[in-house]
Amino acid sequence: MANARFNAVLLFGGPGCGKGTQGAALAGLPNIRHLAMGDIFRALDKQSDIGREFLSYSTKGLLVPDELTVRVWKAHIEAMVKDGRVRRDYHTLLLDGIPRTTQQVGLMKPHVDVVKIVYLVVPDQNVLIQRLKGRALKGNRPDDADEKVIRERLRVYDESTAPVLDGYDKSLVARINADQSPFAVLRDIADCLSRCVSGDI
Repeated sequence: MANARFNAVLLFGGPGCGKGTQGAALAGLPNIRHLAMGDIFRALDKQSDIGREFLSYSTKGLLVPDELTVRVWKAHIEAMVKDGRVRRDYHTLLLDGIPRTTQQVGLMKPHVDVVKIVYLVVPDQNVLIQRLKGRALKGNRPDDADEKVIRERLRVYDESTAPVLDGYDKSLVARINADQSPFAVLRDIADCLSRCVSGDI
């Protein structure tokens, strides 16, 4: 095969930006396959070798090593190819939660050709804080509504995301204003992707 890599769009966005909502909406497009790393981890067969290796970290509250994360992702996508759910010549992967580190950027390069990075941004951090407070209360998680904790989560996200984005050509990054209605955000993302994703979206 001339090109064994998948075309991929990376979905970035901090806590409260609406990344989950947009990922779910985009997943409904016929030639998009939305792959959220958290879902892939949760779906692992815990009795398999790779599942047990994952549990050896997750059950101790440890971060899953970059090499194992990419290996889990690769096994998942290979299974999808084998059963016909993904075709390299048709589907574009929408990756959510991977790559999360600069090392993962390098480890993913043999497997994906990143055609766009959708970065959902809310310019006013206070908007995000209010969203997260509201979400925490609706979910009956008052501890998550602590503003100091929220600000620290946002700081850590920004700090960890910047080096990952620096691993790609800046022309690939599309900053989308996520301080709009979900429909308006989706419209802006669709407009951005229509210029780089093949097929009918």
